[in-house]
Amino acid sequence: MPDEHLDVYYDGTCDLCQTAAEAWRRGDFDGQLHLQPLQAELPAGSPDRGRLESEIHVRGRDGWQSGARAILAIYRRLPGGKLPALLLRLGIALGVADPIYHFVARHRAHLPARLLHLGRHR
Repeated sequence: MPDEHLDVYYDGTCDLCQTAAEAWRRGDFDGQLHLQPLQAELPAGSPDRGRLESEIHVRGRDGWQSGARAILAIYRRLPGGKLPALLLRLGIALGVADPIYHFVARHRAHLPARLLHLGRHR
């Protein structure tokens, strides 16, 4: 497991994004993730706000990543993230992860979090 933390910037006004961030927070037993809504103050050198609002971004030792690669970086940090990381790596290699991620990102305001089984059952 990497020994440096990963800054995760997500849309704090999006229910799906908040639910995903909370699931990652619960699974982050080693404190690897620093989850920040992008509406908070951003560090110097951040991508422009329009890019940040369009998809998830992470910042780690290797710089900024976004979209499916950002999600992959998150799952690589989580103790229970081996299978999701493997599937994402495969999806990226096959060229399907990015289009799927961008579709979900564009329509996230209309997708209930429970469709992705990320949230608590209500």
